[in-house]
Amino acid sequence: MPPSSGPSGRRGVRAARQALYRTLILDAAETLWSEKGFEATKMEEIAEESGLALGTVYAVFRGKSAIVDALHESRLGDLIRTAQRAAQDSASPLDRLVAGVRAYIEYFLAHPEYLQIHLAEGTSWGLPVTGGTPRAQAWAEGHAMQVRLFERGIQEGLFYPDDPSRMANTLAAMQQIRLAEWLAGGQADDPDPILSGIELQLRRAFCIRPRDRRDPC
Repeated sequence: MPPSSGPSGRRGVRAARQALYRTLILDAAETLWSEKGFEATKMEEIAEESGLALGTVYAVFRGKSAIVDALHESRLGDLIRTAQRAAQDSASPLDRLVAGVRAYIEYFLAHPEYLQIHLAEGTSWGLPVTGGTPRAQAWAEGHAMQVRLFERGIQEGLFYPDDPSRMANTLAAMQQIRLAEWLAGGQADDPDPILSGIELQLRRAFCIRPRDRRDPC
């Protein structure tokens, strides 16, 4: 009997099918929520957009709340890993912070539908997200990473002495404002000015050792 026809093979097929269904549902929900909002979108519409039967959608997710949690878990998990990879090649805490922030901004620019959903929830990125949700867990992980970099930067004389947690909160709020402006402006701005602008804003806000007039760090 071929291995794929045995119990383990059937389990693998079921797992692959479930993963495909999950992806189709999350993509459909992301598209609809960015256009219509969470409350106005019905499960029937998600099923139609995904190309799946409504019963199949409910077999994968109990309801819209479960879908939004899974969407945040998927997108924010990718986001945190992307920022971590971008920052790991730099030795200086400043360079690591800049690399992580640029990766963070680039991720949202590449996923405007998710950015729309993220901003529509109306929470401040500079304040803790509570409740044990995937979004809260991702916020805590990203915040802790930036706090460590600010602590190191203060110790090395790169940043003005301040509460590292407050500095990380301020940086998150700065990014939210810039991305909200980009979305409200119809996504017309090119990525390069946005990335260079947020980097310059970061250096102006936190750095203590000017190199020259154009580069405060």
